[in-house]
Amino acid sequence: MYDRTPQEDLLVVEALVEYHADRKDVQPGRACRAWVIAKAIAASHGLEIEDALRQRDRLEK
Repeated sequence: MYDRTPQEDLLVVEALVEYHADRKDVQPGRACRAWVIAKAIAASHGLEIEDALRQRDRLEK
């Protein structure tokens, strides 16, 4: 199994949040699942989703 780095996890959280936003009206069940997974990944690093996204933004600068 591949172990992701914390930076990769932040990218995954970002992608899942974006998927959620794009699909919530079309596929609400899948969008909700994407949010739950993003929340779990962020929590595994002691972060809320919003904190994880801010961390990702800081890494890009």
